[in-house]
Amino acid sequence: MITFEYRFDILPGKAAEYDKYVKGPGKNVWEKFKGVKAVRKYKSMLGGSSPQRVVQVDLDSLATLEKILSDPGFKKAKEKFHGLVTHVSDSLLVSI
Repeated sequence: MITFEYRFDILPGKAAEYDKYVKGPGKNVWEKFKGVKAVRKYKSMLGGSSPQRVVQVDLDSLATLEKILSDPGFKKAKEKFHGLVTHVSDSLLVSI
């Protein structure tokens, strides 16, 4: 199992549009794919300079992630997402 984690901030002035996105096209964007084991979403309690939102997606394999990232519907949702956020970084994690 691997965990795909991404961190980001919502662009200033885009909070309402972001909230609409996560309740619409971005809702369950990960969960609908086979091989996704869990999705966790976090918001920082402290504020500060690091990205304020974190999403962790547990997947059964790297091949599953590659398949999701190449899906046309996912690509469309991702494009919309990137128009609403900034300071995006990601990691592939494995348990030790």
